[in-house]
Amino acid sequence: MGLTKDYLKYEHAGSCGCVGSANGQLVAIDGQTVAVSANEYLNFYNMRTAEKVNEIIESTKPISCVRQCENKPLLAIGYADGSVKLFNQENEDSEPIMFSGHKKAVNCIEFSSDGLLFATGGKDGVIVLWDILAERGMFRLHGHKESVTQMKFVRGDRFIISTSKDSLIKFWSIASQSCFYTVMDSRNEIYSMSLHRDETVLVAATAELELLVFELNWKNGAIFEQEVKSEEPSAKKATNDDEKEDDVLANMANRYITTKLRGRVIRQSKGRALQLVATHDDRFLVCVGADKVADVYRVFSETESAKRLTKKLKSAKRKATSDTTTVNEDDVAKDVTILVTRIGEMVLPHKIKWIDVVRSVKTNENTLIYKWYALLTDNTVHWVKMSIETTSNSVECDSVGNLDKLGHREDVRALCVSSSSSLLASGGGNEVIVWSTHSLRSSLTLTDNDIKDIVAVNFVPGDNYILTGGKNGEIGVFELSSAELVETRKAHTGAIWTIQNSPDNEGFITASADKTVRFWSFVLVTEGSRKRISIKEQKVLELPDEALAASFSADGKFLVVALLNNTCSVYFVNTLKFFVSLYGHSLPVTCVDIAPSSKLCVTGSVDKSVKVWGLDFGDCHKSFHAHDDAVTSVLFCPGEEQLFWSAGKDGKIKQWDAVKFIMVQVLDRHTLDIRCLAQFTNGSVMFSASHDKSIRCWEKTDEILIVEEREEVEREEEYEKKLIEEEDVVAGENADNEAGVASSKTSSSVVSAENIIQAVDIARNEKVQRQEDPGHEPHPLIGAYNSKSLDHFIVDVVAKCRASDLDRTLLLVPLSYVADILLAISSCTQQQYKAELCTHVAVYLTRIHLSHITASSDYVPIFEQMKSKMSEGVEKLRNVTGINLAALRLLATELEDREQVKKFAQIELGVEDPKKKRKGRKAVLKTLA
Repeated sequence: MGLTKDYLKYEHAGSCGCVGSANGQLVAIDGQTVAVSANEYLNFYNMRTAEKVNEIIESTKPISCVRQCENKPLLAIGYADGSVKLFNQENEDSEPIMFSGHKKAVNCIEFSSDGLLFATGGKDGVIVLWDILAERGMFRLHGHKESVTQMKFVRGDRFIISTSKDSLIKFWSIASQSCFYTVMDSRNEIYSMSLHRDETVLVAATAELELLVFELNWKNGAIFEQEVKSEEPSAKKATNDDEKEDDVLANMANRYITTKLRGRVIRQSKGRALQLVATHDDRFLVCVGADKVADVYRVFSETESAKRLTKKLKSAKRKATSDTTTVNEDDVAKDVTILVTRIGEMVLPHKIKWIDVVRSVKTNENTLIYKWYALLTDNTVHWVKMSIETTSNSVECDSVGNLDKLGHREDVRALCVSSSSSLLASGGGNEVIVWSTHSLRSSLTLTDNDIKDIVAVNFVPGDNYILTGGKNGEIGVFELSSAELVETRKAHTGAIWTIQNSPDNEGFITASADKTVRFWSFVLVTEGSRKRISIKEQKVLELPDEALAASFSADGKFLVVALLNNTCSVYFVNTLKFFVSLYGHSLPVTCVDIAPSSKLCVTGSVDKSVKVWGLDFGDCHKSFHAHDDAVTSVLFCPGEEQLFWSAGKDGKIKQWDAVKFIMVQVLDRHTLDIRCLAQFTNGSVMFSASHDKSIRCWEKTDEILIVEEREEVEREEEYEKKLIEEEDVVAGENADNEAGVASSKTSSSVVSAENIIQAVDIARNEKVQRQEDPGHEPHPLIGAYNSKSLDHFIVDVVAKCRASDLDRTLLLVPLSYVADILLAISSCTQQQYKAELCTHVAVYLTRIHLSHITASSDYVPIFEQMKSKMSEGVEKLRNVTGINLAALRLLATELEDREQVKKFAQIELGVEDPKKKRKGRKAVLKTLA
């Protein structure tokens, strides 16, 4: 048996170039700091200095939404896998709280006004309500058929309003966990909404070129069936009696609100309306469309609306006297511009993806100054100052800062590492950015009006100059010391896809779509008192078809050119004579590389395959179905192992053994197409650039990778994925219910359930063995948990489960284990051991298994024991807590009398409406009860 070959693992070591994801969001932290989602990173930028000051990286999945709590230092981040992580901004060292409740990406997050609850809406059409203090889910709400786009807590956090792509606006009651009212006036997808004038005006943004404005009339809970029939706009618009009956039936539970479509306000921005953002003083509203223009609206207060109505009436009466027509006051009052009107626009250099406004407002006489952060789709953030003159409603917007220097505006199409391995050059669009390979920070940006659409870059030997190749066939020579373009040359009539130095470093080649490969040499020229590098054409190789890539062999003997005709041609470098054709791909060959030994060649194609060829006879050694989409880049690792990398449009980078013909490892942190690869000369670090705007660094570690173990891990992950996808059946619960269990099944909840089952089995075996052998050694796990007894051991294992996954974990535990858990819980509660957890678990297990428990007489003694023991333990705990609380209040009173200073006065500073706050707290307590 031969020796097993060991491979070294590559790990993700950092990322740069991505300022904000194409589908990212941003949050205004303060007047000069903004948090922007960039793939799986949340980057914090200081807009004054245009530098990154902090970052959060807690998952490998891309961030789908970000939300900051207004009243507490909490930051919630939603991920593409449906999980949410809650961060405390004051205590950066604390671990984030994780919640998993969605099967698809989290679309929106909304905090309650008191910061004790938050709701998440997902692409799966589900809304989940979470309790921050208990760190667990309360319930999930089904009702929307499409992705939930936005939510708002209203009326002291008693209700939730949600919008969705199914064109519905739904009103939910937290107390009854149900939808009590639905607005069906929109015919298109609703992407955003905003509430104004004490939650009595709702503005909805849809795919239409108009904003919908609704009036909300809140009731105190009285029944008003007649009003539902008369004022429900959907019933008015119904085309037949059946639809009218459906609308009335759907809203029969509504005792709280009536709505009226007040009108539509026109937009200037093109495409669908993506986002509505209101200023914190509730005076202005900005609507973002699929364009570089954002519309600015003014929302009038009640007194301002009354004045506008009076003016409009006078104007209408003046016109009526000349036209001899009568003016109806009700008709004038229907004009929606009395409530909301467009006053201007915010214009930026590129399409706007997301915006947010800073809380603070500057006032200068009649001018209000707001600061906005805008994330653009071309990978940058702009800091915008908006000045609004309140009397004339004139709007002026100026961009006072941006993050243009931190990344490319367009996709990176080429990467190259300097010979000293200290610099990395990335080319894309009209610029080349030079990065430090140690800090991954931008050190230099090279740009010129003559250089456009860069698709190839290369360092000149000595690392003082950079060559660029463009789609227009021009070669540019940049000098790094002066950051200037020193020479351009029209080299080809088609795009230059490859620039590569010759093995002797005395020149380079360019492979182009004009069916030629040109050989160039470096020459030294004198300009005044200084000398610089110039280029000189040596010879031209004519090709049978367009060249898409080319590569020299390390010994300088062969040149392999990948062609559009699905083949690769091999030529002798010294004579340019044709040697052999490598044919076998069914679609054009996009990339090629030759091994350091000059004996093997690897090619990648649009047909998703990678082929390994021998350069002795041009025979195909092996063909791999490498990727799920076109292969974009291949690269041999230096050394004698004959390993190579392949990258594809499926976003994955794979390493292969060209001798053993096996896949070694997969690197899959990119989310979109990978464009190109580059590496250090010793192969210790590799870089990859992708359509997701990021340039990622991969470092070789000392960890040995065994292929068989990797395959085993992949099989386990596949099994876990199938296990998670299986639906759980909750006993006695209808699958079509509006409300359900908040958390979703995850790998951690499955593992926790297995641990609880294992703990109960261990406890059962221990009881038997202790009866048979009094000197029996306890199980090692009991010692590991340091548990006092077997009952404590079971409770400790349950407590080890993550709080947000606890309900779902208990749902996965079989009924046969419930009795043991309940007995352990009653014993621990009597001893006041983790009483809060024990009571929650007892109530939850009883609720989900109620039908089985009531049907079986075996549970009668268990519940009799629980009744006596748990009541006793909870009563003792209540007495101790009550005595301690009374003692603390007495101590606080004595201290106040002694020092003549009221304790905890700062808690009362932010309370403006005590009735409203009290109402909200009552509603929360009712829901939790």
